[in-house]
Amino acid sequence: MADPIPVPTANTTAPADYIPPETPESVAAILTRCKDLSDRSLVGTNKEDPALCHLHLGDEDRTGHLPQLVDDLVTRLDRPKLPEKDSDAIASPAAVEHGKLRRRQGYSAAMLIHESRILQVTIFGTLHENLSMLDFNLLLPDVMIIADEVDAQLTQTMDAFAKAGPKSAAA
Repeated sequence: MADPIPVPTANTTAPADYIPPETPESVAAILTRCKDLSDRSLVGTNKEDPALCHLHLGDEDRTGHLPQLVDDLVTRLDRPKLPEKDSDAIASPAAVEHGKLRRRQGYSAAMLIHESRILQVTIFGTLHENLSMLDFNLLLPDVMIIADEVDAQLTQTMDAFAKAGPKSAAA
């Protein structure tokens, strides 16, 4: 069994000039508003994580893919909530490119899975930090969508990773 991932403790609270909404926010709105803070949290987490830190990568190389993956997730969250089939995951060119990039950087399959777990924990940590602003009527369906979409992105990433050929000698 994999080691538990510590919940990132990034400051994902609203900026000082933020005015709380009169009505609760959707998960998609919170993730959109906090996307930059979550990205910065993941940079620190990836640098400190023993399973990932042995690769010497710059911040952009570690998290450059995240904005598009979060945008894909928000797009999925903004769709109607009742899926027509088991998974309504969307095709994610960003996830495919991420798999190819990680192959070139020298990642292993286990590292990709670990990185995906960190992303989910960070997303849920961001929601936890913003509980006072959340629309609880949407929370459980949205958490289910997040889990499904992040897993679908990981599947696409792993497929591209496997098809990308041998690892780079530079990594």
